[in-house]
Amino acid sequence: MKTYQRIYNLVKKIPKGRVATYGQIGQMLDLNPRVIGWALNRLAKYKPNYSRANHVSVRTIPWQRVINSKGSISTNKLMNIPLGLQKKLLEKEGIKFNKEEKINLKKYLWKSLS
Repeated sequence: MKTYQRIYNLVKKIPKGRVATYGQIGQMLDLNPRVIGWALNRLAKYKPNYSRANHVSVRTIPWQRVINSKGSISTNKLMNIPLGLQKKLLEKEGIKFNKEEKINLKKYLWKSLS
């Protein structure tokens, strides 16, 4: 299985209302955390192709559930994702941000079985 597909398959397992870090996903897949970021950033560039069964896009992968190890979102630096979108999506799932715009990892971090 290709590297990005392995990443997408794992990210799909993060439950609603939980987050994982780039480092956590990287450790689970024995990959550099930057590769996780590159794979998720690439999702925003995909043109949906609904004829493929294993289609991946921002609509099918919960990319918003992956954050940095400080509990912050990193997508505000990307030009292909609207400012504040990741925060808005996480808040819709019930995740709360503190005054410093960080997520409490002790409360919301996904504790996978892997």
